[in-house]
Amino acid sequence: MKPGTLVAAGRTSDVYEFGPQAVVKVPRPEVPQVWAEIEADLTDAVHAFGLPAPAVLEVVTIEGRSCVVLERIHGVTMWNRMLEQPAEAASLTAELVAVQRSIHAAGLPDRIPDLVGRLSLKLAECDELPEAERTEAQELAELLPRGAALLHGDLHPGNVLLGPDGPVAIDWFDASIGHPLADVVRTSLLIRPGFPPADQRHLPGAEQPMLRAIHRAYVEHWGDLLSSTADDLRRWEAVVAAARVSERAHHDVAPLLSIWRDRSKPQPAALLEV
Repeated sequence: MKPGTLVAAGRTSDVYEFGPQAVVKVPRPEVPQVWAEIEADLTDAVHAFGLPAPAVLEVVTIEGRSCVVLERIHGVTMWNRMLEQPAEAASLTAELVAVQRSIHAAGLPDRIPDLVGRLSLKLAECDELPEAERTEAQELAELLPRGAALLHGDLHPGNVLLGPDGPVAIDWFDASIGHPLADVVRTSLLIRPGFPPADQRHLPGAEQPMLRAIHRAYVEHWGDLLSSTADDLRRWEAVVAAARVSERAHHDVAPLLSIWRDRSKPQPAALLEV
């Protein structure tokens, strides 16, 4: 079967119709072949565990590329709903947090890797940092409090589909087991204002006033966790920001590197200042 109409376009993959009840995620040529198998395995693990994730139907080869066939969730992304109905942005942000809390509280599925191990691999590839700082970042990740929660690893309104049976989280490639604070910091980086539009392609059409309102509401909803982990917040933010640099998702990495370089400053973490 050949892919049908383009459904969504991402930074690393495009999603096409694949029959009436499925979609196929086709990686871009520069994406390593193994990534499709990794994403399929992680998504299958969380779906089998009862999490709000699409079912993995199969892995197929299209024009020599491994591609993941997924259950089609009929519904718009949470981000598109925010753009269409700005008055609903606050309630949708609360729903995003509810989805994230449910993931953190779900338990520990099999086949999900350790967060610190994944961070360490990314930090090792952060060429924008001197070697000594890459090592320091890896050591800092090892020293931060360990957690035992399921983390999505890339949750933002564009990665939540508002399906007929409720919200469904997609794009589980960065799923891991670790401290919930790392997941909250990651989402904060993805939705906060201040980054150039070209570096927020996961939220197409984003404007600064809406991002400020969404980010403020998001941080307020997580006030319990952020206040109880204040001593570690800046260090978690520094490590997660440096790991984000290594993903090559930003044209301008200066804001992320600034967060890393402020890791030892006494003032509040950057996400609390936005």
